[in-house]
Amino acid sequence: MLDSPQAYLDAAPDAGRPWLEEFWAHVHDRCPGLELTMFRSTPMFKFADSYLKGYVMMTAAKAHFSVHAIDFDLVQQTREEIPGAFGGKGSVSVKYANEAAKPVLRAFVDEVLTRRGMI
Repeated sequence: MLDSPQAYLDAAPDAGRPWLEEFWAHVHDRCPGLELTMFRSTPMFKFADSYLKGYVMMTAAKAHFSVHAIDFDLVQQTREEIPGAFGGKGSVSVKYANEAAKPVLRAFVDEVLTRRGMI
């Protein structure tokens, strides 16, 4: 069981580590006081006492990177903006080769943070 953000990062695929580090740093730059907390062995930025009140989480799989949030309308909108993006109801996923998706994903994270009053 992964019990810390560092353990998650260490276990992530090589291609995913830079993406995780970049997006975690992006959230820290926007919200310096917001810390990663573990949720089901995955680091997340939780905005209140319950993840149901808002969060943003990044995951690294073997072949793709995902950003997760409970803001389902924004998730769907963001997936539609990125060619080749996919994912479930609460996630936007892209293949690691899709570097062009990064600005849109950062804007997605910023909008989640704004909606939740974090920035």
